[in-house]
Amino acid sequence: MRKGVIVSLLVSALWSGAWAQTQRQFSVWESGVQSDYQIVNMDSLTFHADGSMLIYAMDGNDTLAAKDVDSVTFRYPEFVSTNLRDAETIRQDFDAMSIKSGSAAYKPVDNYKRTGGVEYHHNPLMGHKFGADPFGMVDGDRLYVYMTDDHLYTDKGEVITEGYADIRNISIISSDDLVNWTDHGAQPIAGNAGPANWANNSWAPCAAHKRINGKEQYFLYFADNGSGIGVVQADSPWGPWKLPYSGMKQLISRGTNNCGDVTWLFDPAILMDGKNAYLYFGGGVPDGKDKNPGTARCVKLASNMTAIVGSVEKINPPYLFEDSGINKVGGKYLYSYCANWSGNQVANGGPGTAKIGYMVSDNPLGPFTYVGSCFDNPGDASWSGGGGNNHHAIVEFQGKYYILYHTRTLKSAMRNDAAYKNVITNDAELRSTCISEIKVNESNATITHLSASQITEAGVTQLKNFDPYRTVPGATMAWEYKVTTSFHKGSTPADTYCAAHLQSGSWMCLSNVDFKHGPVGFTAVVKGKGSLKICGKNSGKSGTVYVLADIPESNDYVTITVPVYSKPEDVVNLLYLVASDELSIRSWSFF
Repeated sequence: MRKGVIVSLLVSALWSGAWAQTQRQFSVWESGVQSDYQIVNMDSLTFHADGSMLIYAMDGNDTLAAKDVDSVTFRYPEFVSTNLRDAETIRQDFDAMSIKSGSAAYKPVDNYKRTGGVEYHHNPLMGHKFGADPFGMVDGDRLYVYMTDDHLYTDKGEVITEGYADIRNISIISSDDLVNWTDHGAQPIAGNAGPANWANNSWAPCAAHKRINGKEQYFLYFADNGSGIGVVQADSPWGPWKLPYSGMKQLISRGTNNCGDVTWLFDPAILMDGKNAYLYFGGGVPDGKDKNPGTARCVKLASNMTAIVGSVEKINPPYLFEDSGINKVGGKYLYSYCANWSGNQVANGGPGTAKIGYMVSDNPLGPFTYVGSCFDNPGDASWSGGGGNNHHAIVEFQGKYYILYHTRTLKSAMRNDAAYKNVITNDAELRSTCISEIKVNESNATITHLSASQITEAGVTQLKNFDPYRTVPGATMAWEYKVTTSFHKGSTPADTYCAAHLQSGSWMCLSNVDFKHGPVGFTAVVKGKGSLKICGKNSGKSGTVYVLADIPESNDYVTITVPVYSKPEDVVNLLYLVASDELSIRSWSFF
């Protein structure tokens, strides 16, 4: 470097979002040319007698040398810790507390044994609540999953022993790595608390987004039990949801053309095909029509996504039961569905009892030609908790195809707990969404059959490391123990959120957290009392601790900001957030 070079370290004081990635950045200017560097870990800064300066920093093993430097400026984030006690005293809150990550957690972290070591449980997607009839929508770099809100208790605290009549919410989760999932809440859609207050229920949702009048809009379609399809609209994938226009009721009803004889007007699926959108729905088996029920339908939507255009067309899937699915693959349109319970299907040109079959067409509205089966009933898998209906969605994400489906895994695990053994009945519909990779051939528009023996509790491989420097919604986790969540509807997406609630000994765990930028502090929006520990592997007093934070006792959310207790590894395989007492977390971030 020539004389006149200026080296300065620029560290943003902002602690979340994209700004976090600029922390510990320094730039070198030479002859008007700027070169930027990230300091992951500054090993040393040495001034020599000849006036030269040597900076050693780990960022792709870069070593920078400067001679006759005009100035060097270091600016680290300045903050005042909110801790009222010293770290060692806070740590004592957890001395007698170990992380129960085995069978005590309904979704265990790492006790899925296979040849060659341990595989982590990535199925079901959530261990803290149920969710069924999944549909996947991609928005940017995230996959959003919309589900029927299966739950154990009514609003009055009464146990639901069977049926779906109490379901009026839609549950939404999202992920950008398919292992760490953000819970966006069980959101009221039907009934007095929801925007579609005309509807009795909200089942089996699907969702899509489209730019309308220069603004991205999101549309959530749902079944009002078996009597019709409704739609609500929002400015974000997680709400808040509203009616597209005042007084709107069913989008599809028994009065809709060619729908009066459909047994079940439910289970919608939506396809975005360029600027056009198509809706698929229906199901049920009329008496004596097991082989050809004729109860599937499809229709084009208007440009505003909230009305239909033209006639509703019939699809004739052999041995149809329910569960519409739709994908455009290689210029063809693949319609998929759940077969009914009639026997001897395969010999008579059907998918097989309660398996997923599929059809193909050159046109989104058909006619469709039957191809074969593509997915077994997941209830046949040894770990799944038993059989039941088979509801799926196939989605392309980050260059691969995945199938979403539900099992009774979580229900089965809870029934092994004495607290629920005599509470959860055999007939209680408590299902959990899972995900597996499925092979789709784009050149000939076919799907390779995925058998029950090929789907595992291990699930899918994490697509990328988790970023802890962004603002992380509080209800984000891969695994948990004794955590609940609650949805809070605001007037805008920014103040619509889902909070995580912990108690003494509760924890949330994240997978493969990327700390390569080297954090110096931690901030969170919380309420409750006690303290919070963030650590790696842990057993009582042992284990690496990264953060120790006092929680000011409060009924309102407050912001805490504390220094990092010890520097994490570049990538922490399992990162636990552990509570010593009652604690609610709205969001958090490292900086």
